[in-house]
Amino acid sequence: MTDKRKVQTAVLSSPESHEPILMPVERVDAILLRSKYSAKRFFCGVWLGGCGRELYTRIGSSRVPHFAHHPEGSDLPVTCKRTSNDEASADHLYIRRALVEWLKRHGHRVKAVMLEGTVPRQGGTCTGMTITTTAGLLIAVALRDDLRRDPQRYWPRRDDEHRRGRKRVEWLFGPHVTLAKQMIKRTGHAFTVDCRNDGLHRTVQIGLKVGGKIPLYADLADCKLDEKGHLWTPPLAELLRQKNSQDADAVVTTPPPAIERQTEMAVTGFPLSVSLLTVAPIVAEGRVIEAEISCPVAALPAEVVRVRLPQAAIGLSVGRPYQVVGPALVVAESHSGGRDLRWTIHAQDLSPLFHDEPEVKAVEKQKPQPSAWDRATVMITELRRARLALDRAASARVRAALQELIPELTPRQQIQAKKQMSMYGGAYGPQVTPKPAKKPPTDVSRTGSSKKGKKTLQEVHRNQASILFEMIKRADAQGKHRDAKELREALSRFLAGLPEGEYREQLDQLARYRGQLPGGGRRRGGGNQPLGPVPQIRWSDRKGG
Repeated sequence: MTDKRKVQTAVLSSPESHEPILMPVERVDAILLRSKYSAKRFFCGVWLGGCGRELYTRIGSSRVPHFAHHPEGSDLPVTCKRTSNDEASADHLYIRRALVEWLKRHGHRVKAVMLEGTVPRQGGTCTGMTITTTAGLLIAVALRDDLRRDPQRYWPRRDDEHRRGRKRVEWLFGPHVTLAKQMIKRTGHAFTVDCRNDGLHRTVQIGLKVGGKIPLYADLADCKLDEKGHLWTPPLAELLRQKNSQDADAVVTTPPPAIERQTEMAVTGFPLSVSLLTVAPIVAEGRVIEAEISCPVAALPAEVVRVRLPQAAIGLSVGRPYQVVGPALVVAESHSGGRDLRWTIHAQDLSPLFHDEPEVKAVEKQKPQPSAWDRATVMITELRRARLALDRAASARVRAALQELIPELTPRQQIQAKKQMSMYGGAYGPQVTPKPAKKPPTDVSRTGSSKKGKKTLQEVHRNQASILFEMIKRADAQGKHRDAKELREALSRFLAGLPEGEYREQLDQLARYRGQLPGGGRRRGGGNQPLGPVPQIRWSDRKGG
């Protein structure tokens, strides 16, 4: 067997396993892996988008070491629809395992782990995952940008769904996921997640991304999780120390708003750095707004504060996240000797974090009405069925409705509709137009019009018979023997009602059609069911016979 697929990752023990294994590119490390896992079996795992078949190690002298599918007794290559085989193809399993172990070390009990995307399925991919703990913490990981058709617009809605009923949500984005811009707008920074080779394994790293800069990575083992579920990385701690020192040295040029003091009240105030604060109004009216406040990088002394503005707020939405517009001042007011503190933020304004377009309410779509030509097509089909069934009443009804609809059609459609009416009308359906009054007989010797009219009627009958013959040929050629049988019976009844000596050619042609049927009138293709009795034409039964 010649397997040209250089599979670098696999799973251990079973096809449904979540334990990834990486084949090193160096031959020495590959031999070490083979000896270390000599008692284990490798599989093209379904959670990798693989086929689930067993793999074996191929370590040659010239080609890069890799996993290969077993030949299974065949000289042909194994068919596997797995789309990704490189060293990063199992990163979602490495990230899953590392985050679960990391949460356990910080005292969190993992409640559920959900992998998103099209796995487990052959050829599928993993777009992300969610890890939920019993303490109300959710870690959401977005490894790809294809969560929705327009991820930048729908990500806030997805974030809101995760935050419902949970105390804290932390987002981790893949290194090439553009959704990190949304989180940077909200908090000033975003966390990224990636893996790097470390011997026989891959180590998970968490990066801090600020603006358009390159993420600053640190090993997951060096990152911390505080008691409120906030994620801390060494670069983030250093960034906050720098910002705090800059804010302390900065001079506020614009004076803060006046603070209303009350009797027997101790007031403590200090400047506020607003870049990392998020407020969600509980009451969105007046100058003083009660709101929930959160900060992703620090523990706050209160979860609900009052925001005092220079003038009454206009257009605020309850529950929507806003950012405080500075310069701002935070004040702690005490009423009972320091035991009852109320925090108030004096700000210039509140600015929404996301400037998305307002959601458009879904409007129930009305089914489009069929066009005049569509209705005409349906009527023509009903007219054809009525003609085959010799239903004169239905034919008259449909023709009358079609006549009323013709003025609504375009000139080209009118020509087509009239052509179809003439084809499926005639002797098989009564004329809708009223019968003209009887005129006195004219002198045949003078005008000769009676002879001319008789010739025209014969041509019409022959044309109608020819049309039926063509329809019979087409039905036989397409294998529609039941339709062909009905058409032959209709043609037989039609010819039986015509004068005896003028349509002998058509009657002979109909007899030849019957004689050409194999098996003495049986269906083509070897069927055993007869076509049924065909009405015999007896000239003595006709009028004048």
